[in-house]
Amino acid sequence: MTEVAQEKETGKKGKAAAAAAAAQDDAAESADTRAGAQAAGKKIRLTLAEDDNAALAQFQTALKDRGVKGVELSDIVTEALATVPQEWWDAKIEELTPFEYKLHAALGNPEMRAKLMSLLDGKKA
Repeated sequence: MTEVAQEKETGKKGKAAAAAAAAQDDAAESADTRAGAQAAGKKIRLTLAEDDNAALAQFQTALKDRGVKGVELSDIVTEALATVPQEWWDAKIEELTPFEYKLHAALGNPEMRAKLMSLLDGKKA
């Protein structure tokens, strides 16, 4: 192989190695960013099933159409959930809480226990 051919071959290998190193650095940086975002709070696993007309599906489609890359959808969902008022969360907890839990909590409170007992005694008479 001639000296010129060797230089070209070495140059190609050098460029390929540099590109691979840059890609690896980008991947490591992206992983660090995700790890930092995820380390900030408790991880919660869930499965979302939405039709194509749902807001999140449309958002994801718009990102894809615009060529946006490297966006963590979990960060977007976390940001969106932060906008839900505390009153909604409180109402949802009340809605989902079983009657047995509410009764047990009421019996643990002396004032509520007395009210429940008077109510039950009133029904017997």
